[in-house]
Amino acid sequence: MKKLLIPVLALMATGAYAQTYFEDDFSGGAGAWTMTDSDGDGFDWEAVDYASGDGQGNVATSASWDSGEGVLTPDNWMVAGPFDMSGATGTVMLQWVAKAQDPDWDAEVYSAYAGTSGAIADLMASPYSFSETIGATGGEYVLRSLDVSALSGESDVYIAFRHHDCSDQFRFNIDDVVVRTLLDWDLKMVSVTTAAVVEEGTVAITGTVQNNGANEITSFDLDWNDGTSHNETITATIASGEVYTFSHPTSLSATSGTAYDMEVCVDLASDGDATNDCIDHIVSCVAEIPTKYVVGEEKTGTWCGWCPRGAVALEGMESEPLWIGIAVHNGDPMTVAAYDTGINTYVPGGYPGGGVDRVIPGDPSNFPTMYAERSSHIPPASVSVTYEEVGANIEVTVTADFVGALSGDYRLAAVVTENEVTGTASGYNQANYYSGGGAGDMGGYEDLADPVPAADMVYDHVARALGNNEILGDAGSLPATIDAGSSESYTYTIAKGAEWELNHLHFVGMLVDGSTGEILNAGQSAFGFDAIEEIEAGFELSVFPNPSNALTYVKVSLIETSDVNVEIYNALGELVYSKNTQNLTSGDYIYSVDVSAFSAGMYTVRTVVNNTVQTAKLSVQ
Repeated sequence: MKKLLIPVLALMATGAYAQTYFEDDFSGGAGAWTMTDSDGDGFDWEAVDYASGDGQGNVATSASWDSGEGVLTPDNWMVAGPFDMSGATGTVMLQWVAKAQDPDWDAEVYSAYAGTSGAIADLMASPYSFSETIGATGGEYVLRSLDVSALSGESDVYIAFRHHDCSDQFRFNIDDVVVRTLLDWDLKMVSVTTAAVVEEGTVAITGTVQNNGANEITSFDLDWNDGTSHNETITATIASGEVYTFSHPTSLSATSGTAYDMEVCVDLASDGDATNDCIDHIVSCVAEIPTKYVVGEEKTGTWCGWCPRGAVALEGMESEPLWIGIAVHNGDPMTVAAYDTGINTYVPGGYPGGGVDRVIPGDPSNFPTMYAERSSHIPPASVSVTYEEVGANIEVTVTADFVGALSGDYRLAAVVTENEVTGTASGYNQANYYSGGGAGDMGGYEDLADPVPAADMVYDHVARALGNNEILGDAGSLPATIDAGSSESYTYTIAKGAEWELNHLHFVGMLVDGSTGEILNAGQSAFGFDAIEEIEAGFELSVFPNPSNALTYVKVSLIETSDVNVEIYNALGELVYSKNTQNLTSGDYIYSVDVSAFSAGMYTVRTVVNNTVQTAKLSVQ
């Protein structure tokens, strides 16, 4: 059984429940179901593997929008059965977990049915049904139930799910379908949400529990034990199937340099399943907090007319020194297949899509807000990256220096990105729905053609490779138990792409929670510089908007007092712009350049800071 965001069914196969009559987690596909595409559009329910995404694994999914077809209006059925409930007694429930794949397009409508016939007309007429518009679920799968106790005694029972009466959303997913007799009483500890790394002081012990039994719960005992028991009675009304969020009345008094290895448990009178009552959790209190880098990933493609919004958003984040931006391409010559497939669950929905640290998805235009929210997270380690050229390969080594202890499936991952990517094939043409200004201003794209010709496009932050094609990093790249104060490294061997411009490469290292996909921290270095040398170079350079036909901006970010010389050369090597400034203190400096009189073509921006040179390409329309 896969790990669930709300793992309600993990103990089904153990026999803890009185009886299970049907269950399917789609790990073997959708072979137990009969599919019917009633609307005849060629799109139907299918089993899709999201294991490399949100950790859900295989789910059943049905689309109301498709990147190739566009708007869909589904009427899709999946029917399972018959199965035998002739010996069923007590409260028998059909249960499943569900969510809209894209939280920004969540008006997915579906129904569940049960009956004694598998014919669609009979199921639609059955009195045992459930319907809803799933709506916002916080990106999590939510438990839903249908009471089918009245079918007890029947030897031929069928269940069905229908995706219908909605359009132009994205995808609707269900998983972990089960028909079972509920225990009268069963309270499960679902999660402990207290941060794994904290500062010295008072720390609340928080988490969630779920009523897996048939009866309503009105109180239970809650205990966290780090060698000393802290037991309290919690008064709360929790209906069958509901999740309750708790904060223990007694907080942890955390002292720097101490790791608290605790067990958090619930205790319910007459609980029929004691195996799901407790979760182990480690909280490390640290005196020194590592610098937190936030990773922003943008889903994009040259075919996507709204994706210039994502490029402008990534460009706008370059002033944040603790931001690492990555453009994950789809359906164009810059696509990395494993990355493109894996990112869809963390950044669900259409294009462009954006997300930070794989825990906050949204539109790329919201990157500043998402970054601000995530930057306060306390990471358990600092992350650094080094590289070495070895023949036709680059060996990228990711190192994590831990200030806090961890236990579980944690991993080190690596990504190669490239700036100033250009191409001549038609696949490099950028569709541009902002052309003409009808959709509003968008960083200069409103003044460009649709599509923007490949010869005039320069792509930045492009994901070029994923270490071993593992979006979460290699399993086993970190030990299962990690002590505070330890340093762990892992090396990926990555083949150099023939089209890569090595001087434009960056190497990104990530510390990833392999069970959830969360990026806990990250680091970055550039080709030609190790992490320390890159800082000693004294500045960073960016040019935006790019391409441009009016004003463009050259941003120079200094970390020390410097002399700065900015020059722009045309394709003939002629100097067309020059600006020299002396004795600038550390900080960001933006040079405004009017390129409206420049001839269309490619230009080189050459910036010299204290005798160190960096260059960037500029496309002028």
